[in-house]
Parts: sequence; C-alpha cells; structure tokens
Amino acid sequence: MKPKPFIMRQASVFVLITLFILLHGTARAQTLEGFLADPAFSPASIGICITDVNTGETLVAHNERQAMIPASTAKVITTATALRLLGPDYRATTSVGYTGRIDESGQLHGNLVIHGGGDPTLGSDFGSRPPRHFTDQIVAALTTHHIRAIEGSIVIDESLFDGPAVSPKWMLEDIIWDYGTGCHALSYRDNRVQIELRYSDHRYNVTRVTPANYYTIDTQLVPGEKEDVTVTQTGNHFTVTGTIPRKRNRYQLDLSIERPDSLFARELTERLQQAGITVGPSPITTAPGDETLLLDYPSDSLAYIVRSLNVRSDNLYAESLLRHIALTSAPRGSASKGIETIRRYWQPLGADSLELFLYDGSGLARNNKVSARYLAQVLAATARDPQVGKTFVQSLPLAGREGSVATFMRNSSLPGELRLKSGSMSDVHAYAGYYTTPAGNRYAIALMFNNYTCNRSQLKQKIAAWLTTALSKKK
Repeated sequence: MKPKPFIMRQASVFVLITLFILLHGTARAQTLEGFLADPAFSPASIGICITDVNTGETLVAHNERQAMIPASTAKVITTATALRLLGPDYRATTSVGYTGRIDESGQLHGNLVIHGGGDPTLGSDFGSRPPRHFTDQIVAALTTHHIRAIEGSIVIDESLFDGPAVSPKWMLEDIIWDYGTGCHALSYRDNRVQIELRYSDHRYNVTRVTPANYYTIDTQLVPGEKEDVTVTQTGNHFTVTGTIPRKRNRYQLDLSIERPDSLFARELTERLQQAGITVGPSPITTAPGDETLLLDYPSDSLAYIVRSLNVRSDNLYAESLLRHIALTSAPRGSASKGIETIRRYWQPLGADSLELFLYDGSGLARNNKVSARYLAQVLAATARDPQVGKTFVQSLPLAGREGSVATFMRNSSLPGELRLKSGSMSDVHAYAGYYTTPAGNRYAIALMFNNYTCNRSQLKQKIAAWLTTALSKKK
C-alpha cells in the first residue's frame, strides 16, 4: 500500500527541518561564538588571540587581555627573550682551574676549582655530548699539565647564580620530582635520580638507580587500584611508599636531587681515581686570586638548548635561561632579576607588563598569570626578528608529531605547518605557537583555558575541531 501524499510531504518537511538544524548547529559550533558556547566552558576563563605576524593585526580575539595561568606556555616568553637578548650562538661556560703549584712529581699543592657557569646541559641526558664528556675533559686537562695527585680537594664555586634554587611559589608536592628540581650555577645530570622498579614477590623492588652508587632507596610500593606514590628524602636516602596500578609490572621514578654539586664532586673524584689521579680529603687555603685556568667548557648553543627545552618542556633548562637573562643586566643571575629584565624588555615592544605576572621561567608556579595578547605579541615580534625568528619558530614542536603535542591534531586536515608549545596542569590547558599556511603566511596563536569542566582529552578534541576550521580559512 502506497503512503498518502500528505504523509509523504510531512516526512519530507521533517527531514529538511532536521537537516537544517543539524547543519546550522554544526556551522555555529565551528564559529568562535559557537565554540565558546560549549557547556564545558560555562565556568571557564578563556583567552584567545590570533594575530598576523607580518602586519601585527589581531584576527581573532576573546578576553585577550585577561591574565590567566599559562602553565608551560610561559616558556615561550623565557626562550624568546633569551634568544633575542643573548643570540642563538650564546653558550654558558663552566671554567676549571687550580690553585697552588705543581711540583716535579706532578703533585698539585692546591685545589681543583670548578666555577659553575649555569650550564643546564652539563652531564645532561638531553645534551649533544655524552654525560661523561665534561669529566673526561677535566681528566685530559690534568694529564696535559702532568698533574698526578691533588693535595687539596675539589672546590665548586656556585656564586654566579643568586637567590633560591627552588621557587618559593612552587607547590611542595612538585619539588620532589625531577620537573621541580632546583636551578644551580652548577647543575649536573639534569639534577635528577632515576629509579627503576619491577614487581616481584607481591611488591615493587628496585632494579636500577641512575646515577649508581650514590643514592639509597627504601621502597614500600605495592599493587593497588590507582597510582598514588609518596616520596620523602633525607640526604641521599629516598623512601617511596604508596600504590601502583596492578597491571604495571615495571615502574620508573624520576626524582630531583638537592645537591647536584655533591653528585658532581663524587663522580669527578671517582673518574680521577680511575685515571690514577688521587684527590685529598679537604681543601687547602690559598691566597685570593691564586688560580690557573685549566679548561673552559662551553655548553651547547642557546639555539640547541631552546629547541630541546621547548620540545621536551624542560623546567630546569628554562629556569637556567631565566638566570642568564638576568646576567644581561646584573652581575649575578637570579629568578627575580630575570623576570624584571623580561618585563622591562618587552614593554616598549608592545607587550603590556600589566598583563604579565611572572614568578619563574618555566611556568610551574600557579601564581603565574599572562594574557593571550601578551603571548601573541611576544610570538609575533620574535618571528619577525631577522636574527632569531627562524630559530625560535623551529624550536617549537610540530603538532601531531613532536613533544607534548605529538598526538594533538595528528589526523587533522589542516594544511600548512602548525607549531605549538603546550602547557598543562590541573584545570589549566594552553597553547602558544604559530600556524604557517602553504602560501607562507604566518600567524601567532595563543589559546588559554582555565577551569573547564570536561576532561583534558575532550578539551583537546574541541580545540582541535575549532582551530582546524579557524585556521583553514587563512591563506
């Protein structure tokens, strides 16, 4: 039996209305207004600023002057400022010298002195050279000067950096982990200890500690429903308690160390002993200024450090650069002087210091606040810089391929190149970077989300969908 014409017309109208609603809803969701109307953003603070790098024109903006928690996107301010003030070829230098004199038998009647130069790549797993390269170079320099024994001791000078090594604005639960380690004039081996554990006999047992032989670990970890680990430290002893999800047979802890200078002195002493060079138990008092240079050891280039820092979001590297920024205007590097220099540097370039509340160089402090407009202006001005623009743009990880944005927009249809530094902590998610169209036009992007109610994975999907639509229109 055929349906009546009236019923067919009713069905057709219903389908058309439904289709119109769906299409209209989708189109609206792709607009900025529709994107911001998402219920997950009802209690949120959102700052958006997209500008044309070449013209400086703001193309998309929402609450762009409202200062919000940037998390690790604060690193783009630190790294951009460091590159512009210091240049991509800048290198920190760790100097090695000796006091006293060398007798005919090759005994040094004095001390071996290490002057920390604020090099975060010293012994780093992420540097361009093997971790033992620096100690090997010291051995080679001593051998060249025919030094076979050191009557005094190893003295480490850390006076180049001033102020607290750990920001007083960081949360206590963060500073035990490697991402919350302190910044010193002599940082070494990323200022961290790595502990590998394996499940056996109903508990997790330590299978490896790196560096070896310097730290003792008491672990009371057991399988549980979720990851809930507590670590306490007393000197070189760590106590680890809590639970690990039952399905994880292996587990790794990356913890901060309080005294990288002590670790370095012990490793260097061991390396000298292997080379047949003995070291005394205590320093010898010598006259001021009585020192002979043995070795100047340069860090990796600033361009290398910035690229490594931004891709891996390395807090130690960022805090070190903040102090080197301070050294451009002060005899000693401190976080407070570095922040003061940043504020003073960008103000005449159009980045309003009233929109910046900075307490570190890495973004770990929740007290940090910055506006999307401030970030966009720093990004745009740095991209235009003929000396460092290309270096800085390429230091940011490629979305969908590298670093913390390796999975973000991986399957996006967006043409061109998207490079973003991400930032995240509880209830905070942000992006700062660049979109370069196939035609070569470049846009600075700053997106900041505080206090959203969906989970982080859902938020990323929402941002990716809107960003793809917004940027696809750029030529």
